[in-house]
Amino acid sequence: MSSPASGDVAQGRETCSFCPKLCRHACPVAEAEGTEQATPTYKQQVALQAASGVRALDPERARVLYKCSDCSSTSVACRHRVQVGDSLLEARAQAVREGHAPAEMQALSRRFQETGSPYRADLSRRAQAGRPRRGEIGVFPACTTLAHEPDGFPRVMLLLDLTRTEVTTALSDPPCCGYPLLAAGLVEQFREHAQRVAKSLQSFERIAVEGAGCAHTLRTRYREHGVKLRPSVAPLVDLLAANTEGWQKLSPEAPAEKTYAYHDPCTLARRLGRIEEPRAVLRAALGKRAVELGERGPETRCSGGGGVYPLTHPVEARRCGERVAELAAEVSADVLVTGCPSAARRLRLANPDLEVQTLDQVLAERILDPNRHREGSPDST
Repeated sequence: MSSPASGDVAQGRETCSFCPKLCRHACPVAEAEGTEQATPTYKQQVALQAASGVRALDPERARVLYKCSDCSSTSVACRHRVQVGDSLLEARAQAVREGHAPAEMQALSRRFQETGSPYRADLSRRAQAGRPRRGEIGVFPACTTLAHEPDGFPRVMLLLDLTRTEVTTALSDPPCCGYPLLAAGLVEQFREHAQRVAKSLQSFERIAVEGAGCAHTLRTRYREHGVKLRPSVAPLVDLLAANTEGWQKLSPEAPAEKTYAYHDPCTLARRLGRIEEPRAVLRAALGKRAVELGERGPETRCSGGGGVYPLTHPVEARRCGERVAELAAEVSADVLVTGCPSAARRLRLANPDLEVQTLDQVLAERILDPNRHREGSPDST
C-alpha cells in the first residue's frame, strides 16, 4: 500500500469530506452506532486532516479511525466507488507511527509476537488435526475455525476426501495470514509476518483458503505490500463448488425440511466475487434453493467482524450482526448459512438463538452421517 494520503486515497478522502453523507445508509458501523463520528464522511475528514497536518491526531480522534469493519459496503453505494476502508487502513498506520492508536492494538501486537496469531491457542497443533498428507492443493485453515471450533478443519478435510481431490494442510508458520495486524495499522509488523508466511508456503503451487478475509489478504494485500507469494490463491468455496454433482449424488434424496437462508460474507461477495458458487453448493446439498435475504450479493449486510472492529467496539460490532439476524427473521429462516467462518462466529454471538452454519457444516450434516454407507461414499468401498 502506498504512503498515507497519496494517489486515489487522497482523492477519495477529499471526495468523502465534501459529500453530504450519501453513503451513510450503507455503512453498517454508522447504522450500529448512530453517531456522526461513525459516518464515512466524518472518518474521512479525520483522516484527511491528519494526513495534511490541518489537525493532528490524538488518542480520541485516532479511535474514530477504528470505527470501521473494512467491509467495503459504502463503495457499492458511492457514485465514485471510494474505498473508505483502504483510506482508514492508511490513517491507522499513521496513528500507530505517531503513538495514538488504541491500547487494544498494542495488546494485539503482543499476541502476534507470542503466538503468531490473534489468539492464545496453539493454532499450529490444532491445524495438525486436519490430517495433513500429500497433495497438489494446500488447504489454508482459518484462524477463527482453529481457535473456536477445533473440529471444523478436520471436517473440511474429510469433505474434500469425498471429492477425491489431492489436498494437504497448508500450515503456514506463523499460523495466520496476518490480516488483523494490517487492519490495526501495524504495517511493518504485518509485512514481516507476511514474509514469514510466504516463505513457509513456497512449496505449494495452489492453496485453497477457508477464510474469505484470509484469501483476500494472501491474494491481494500481500502483493500491495511487496510480499511475493508463490502459490495461486482461491477461496475454499471454489473447491466445494467444483463438486456440486458429487454433493447432489451423496445428499439425501428428500430435500431438507428446514428453511435455510444464505448470507453473503462481505469479502467473499464484494472483494472475491463469489456469489453464485456458495449458492450452488447449498442447492446441491439441500436439494433446493436457499432462501434469499433482503440484502444480498454486493449489497450484503456486514456481520461486523472485520477491521478489528470487535476489538475496539465490541458492543457496536455485535449490533451489526444483529441486523443480519433480523434479515434472517424476516424470511423465517430456521438456519442461516454463511460462506465465511469469521462471519459465522459474529452471527452466533449476535443471536445465540439463531442456528448459524458454514457451508461445510451444511454439507457434513446432509452427507457425512446420513450417507456413510451409500454407494459412492468412501466408506462403502
